[in-house]
Amino acid sequence: MEDRGYVAEALLERLRSEALEFRALDDVAGLPERAPEELPLAVPAHLLPAIPRHIARFAQDFDLRLVELYRPAWAAWRAVLAWTDEIGRPRFMAARFFVALEQGESAAELFICGLADAVEKGVLGEARARWLSERWGEEPQDAAERVAHRWREGDEQRLIANAARSGNWQAVRLRLAELRRALGRFRLPRLPRRAPAVLFAGRDSPTRTDLMVHVHARLAQLGLEMFEQLAGVSRRGDFRVVYDGPGELDAVDTVVVRPDEPFGAMVSQVERALLRWLECRVERRYPDAVVGPNPLAARLLQTPGLGRAVGWLLGCRLDCRLRSPLLMPVPMGIVIERGVELGSRVTVMHQVTIGRKDPVAPLGQGGKLAVIEDNVFIGAGAKVLGPVRIGRGAIVGANAVVTRDVPSHCTVVGANRILGIDAPAVAAARREEAATLS
Repeated sequence: MEDRGYVAEALLERLRSEALEFRALDDVAGLPERAPEELPLAVPAHLLPAIPRHIARFAQDFDLRLVELYRPAWAAWRAVLAWTDEIGRPRFMAARFFVALEQGESAAELFICGLADAVEKGVLGEARARWLSERWGEEPQDAAERVAHRWREGDEQRLIANAARSGNWQAVRLRLAELRRALGRFRLPRLPRRAPAVLFAGRDSPTRTDLMVHVHARLAQLGLEMFEQLAGVSRRGDFRVVYDGPGELDAVDTVVVRPDEPFGAMVSQVERALLRWLECRVERRYPDAVVGPNPLAARLLQTPGLGRAVGWLLGCRLDCRLRSPLLMPVPMGIVIERGVELGSRVTVMHQVTIGRKDPVAPLGQGGKLAVIEDNVFIGAGAKVLGPVRIGRGAIVGANAVVTRDVPSHCTVVGANRILGIDAPAVAAARREEAATLS
């Protein structure tokens, strides 16, 4: 079974459970066995603005990474979800949402939308061809009229009609480029998109080149542009992989790889850092949809340059590095010290303190204090003190005091009272695992 198929099926089930009108632009029967790399879905125009929020909630609930979210056209969204399989390999599934259901579901409307999509991409697979023939059979006359409206030449209309009736689309595949040129003014306008560039810098070595080749192959579905630093070339990348660089080099868009590590560990380290950076990049571009709607004061508080002045007015101090936006519904009296590491989609209520146990206490291992993982909620008045780790999806109750590790998806109340689990055993096991924020 292919886990990509299960993710696609889960997404469709989520859309159904939320009573969202949609239609898959393919035959999606047996998804776990026939895992799609891209799931095309037709939706009504009024639903399109809400697509980013629905996708972000789905990714959060199923512990997936939303590593790409953009508009390939004015009337479309494309999202890429990432996860890691049982042996540590990155896996991806893309979903594209088109405006096609303007006034109820129409087989002819779906047919022309699915055909135009295939012609635009220049690829017409067997599943899409079978699905198109089925839609044509439901409303052949209406579908023929829509084809005539898009393709004015009689031979092109006959070519498509014969393929749809017979189910043999080979002749259409051979003329996809010609059909695309004939679409002319009926094409959806494409929006410019530049693929993120990844620079492999540091000490020149064959290992650095091999590392770039392996990472590029394993992340090929993301379409990243990867290149090495060459003498006399000053080109910069959006993300840097520094081979054999200084250990103290620490930046949001940089990962340092040590040459004494096993090659497989290097590849995994770079992949984790890249996926993490891409996820944070989506959160910074669409904070309201992915993280949640912040009040103006919270947005200004997290803005470089303005943060200190706004913090002085609100009684807040954010000295830590922010990889992605925090959700701060009431940004008052919040103190987060330098050395705290924050994950994605963290909610911090008012009067929260995350820092040292006392002003002269030493930092934790590696110069860090608390590590707050993804999807953590910290209630009003809570105190997280010392080098502790708050696991993914954990809830810190209002006025709680936390000085020890909190396992993932647990709730802590009062003074280190963790509910519903053997906290010391789970926390000790998590200490042995690789850090999820790296």
